[in-house]
Amino acid sequence: MKIKMRVLTATNKGKLLSIADMIAAEKSNYKADIIPPAYPCETERLVVIIATAAAKYSTATEIFCKNMNKSQAQNVAFIIDGDKEKAQQLINWVKSAGANVCEDVLYINGGLPFKFMKKVSDAEKTQVNEWLENVIKSMA
Repeated sequence: MKIKMRVLTATNKGKLLSIADMIAAEKSNYKADIIPPAYPCETERLVVIIATAAAKYSTATEIFCKNMNKSQAQNVAFIIDGDKEKAQQLINWVKSAGANVCEDVLYINGGLPFKFMKKVSDAEKTQVNEWLENVIKSMA
């Protein structure tokens, strides 16, 4: 079942980009996009942000997340590659802007920082799909 959902990325890791494409193909009417997206988010039921945790995020990512309010997305969920403490800044920006942030953050090993390394194991696909189903159920 597809819902009004966007999948956005703030990473250059091939595995995470593959996960974004997989989620978008299965659950969304839109293709996965980068932050900031080509088309603005407008009353999305869910926005999934897939990002690599960083000590310093790009200015575009910071501005986008600091402006992610309920008129853009009712719910925001995160798939993060990397350090939980560094990811918290990204999550806090969205919380401060007013969107409902899913507390169940999926931390995943994004692998090497190469776009061409796109292999996602069956176990990881299952983990992502189960996590996403739980996120969607929690929104009901």
